[in-house]
Amino acid sequence: MLKGVVDGCIDWSVDLKRYRVLSGEPVKVKCALFYSYIRTNYTMATNAKLRLIWYKNKGDSEEPIIFSGHRLSKEDDSIWFRSAELEDNGFFTCVLR
Repeated sequence: MLKGVVDGCIDWSVDLKRYRVLSGEPVKVKCALFYSYIRTNYTMATNAKLRLIWYKNKGDSEEPIIFSGHRLSKEDDSIWFRSAELEDNGFFTCVLR
């Protein structure tokens, strides 16, 4: 059994990157799973029929992000905030399933 594998899932640990942006500015948040040192890339993941799902931490829980396409959208391995707002502050998690 591989280390860090539970029920067929690989735990690639946590990687935090802080983004600072002023209200009203655009910002692109890239999924840490696809940083250059991780074992996969977005094309390989989608070719393997994996889905990238984003979550935002809400206190002690995480809620899946629903992308409306207006101010917030998912583009490949990233989230685009077209116009960041104070309510966007928080921790975001990306998961391949």
